[in-house]
Amino acid sequence: MSDPGPLTRSKRGLAIEVAADLGDLLYELTHDKKHRAAIGKLIKEARPESPHAAAFKDVELEDRLSAFEEQQQQRELENQRKAILSRMEAQRQRLLDGDDEGGGRRYSEDDIKKIEELMEKKGLTDYEDGATLYSATVPQPGPLDDDPVRSSTWEFPHFDKFKDNPDKAAKDVAYEVIRELRQKQRGRR
Repeated sequence: MSDPGPLTRSKRGLAIEVAADLGDLLYELTHDKKHRAAIGKLIKEARPESPHAAAFKDVELEDRLSAFEEQQQQRELENQRKAILSRMEAQRQRLLDGDDEGGGRRYSEDDIKKIEELMEKKGLTDYEDGATLYSATVPQPGPLDDDPVRSSTWEFPHFDKFKDNPDKAAKDVAYEVIRELRQKQRGRR
């Protein structure tokens, strides 16, 4: 029988066949997309100066690209959040002040707080929708006590005053109406 000769070993003392199997396994794992990044990071950490670590430059570039994309995504989300908050604040202010012409719906700060509670409860982010829902759920006040009683016949008020001196009577009535309106306005404040 012939002697196969001395068993060849790796520099770590492993049988060449075992070392070759481990080398093949490492090769397969470093070329597997699922495991390449983890093994590349491990090699760069364990032997940063080795030529093997330099072979994983693509992993570092991918990490940088992923970090950049995540940063961009976070920035975009922050911009969207700011835009939504700005829009909501403008809508809130419009409900307090009315529209640009001074008309439109106007609510007190207490009403706005109730609208916001309703919006939160219903998951709304639009103040206009919240105000519409709020106004539909809050009972509207009835006619005021000082509203004139409406009837189908109309009489000319104080006819005697007007028949003698219509200009003077018209001015007197106009000033009286203005005075009453001002008194009512002062009473509401």
